[in-house]
Amino acid sequence: MLLSTVAPFFSLVLVNATYYIAKGQKTLGPCSKDDLRNFLAYGSIRDNDLVKRGDEEQWRPVSTLLELHAQGQVVADGLTVLPTRRRVARYRDYNRVPYNQRGGTVLRRMILGFLFFPPLLWWAAVSLYSDHIFRQKKDENGYLVVWGRWVEVLVTTMIIVNAIAWWMAISYTSWLLGPGLAELMKGLGEGGDVIKGMINDMSRK
Repeated sequence: MLLSTVAPFFSLVLVNATYYIAKGQKTLGPCSKDDLRNFLAYGSIRDNDLVKRGDEEQWRPVSTLLELHAQGQVVADGLTVLPTRRRVARYRDYNRVPYNQRGGTVLRRMILGFLFFPPLLWWAAVSLYSDHIFRQKKDENGYLVVWGRWVEVLVTTMIIVNAIAWWMAISYTSWLLGPGLAELMKGLGEGGDVIKGMINDMSRK
């Protein structure tokens, strides 16, 4: 109850706060609250690493920062404050984005998979359903923009349409080749009988 009461206050007061991080004998900073979240997401810092606000002298563990508790980002006193939504690792450099989360890669798999090789489309769907997909375009804060959730609906529709199209194509091909396949199997059977007869004749001699 206390946390939910004071969280809005801290969000307003600390919106422009700067922070410094102690890593070994070095002091890193200044950085923003968003930078701290990113460092935690990437694993660059841990909950027990020391940090201080720019207007303070006292160093404290990252896990004790109330403004991060309010966003459900850290663990303190052995208890996890769960986030209310899926945490997004934010990137500034497209080359640092995991390959399966790059928009260009996923888009190519969607198109090639839909037109030629369905497993590529399924692969793209797995990336979309499990992770955020990043574009090369950046927002006003310099972070890469992520694909909207409407793309999940699009790729689901593509999978359904693709499955129906392949089923119709296979069914139509089977219908066209049906008589031909029957004749081929008949010919193979007659050829097998001829070879079997030749082997029997040779064995008798």
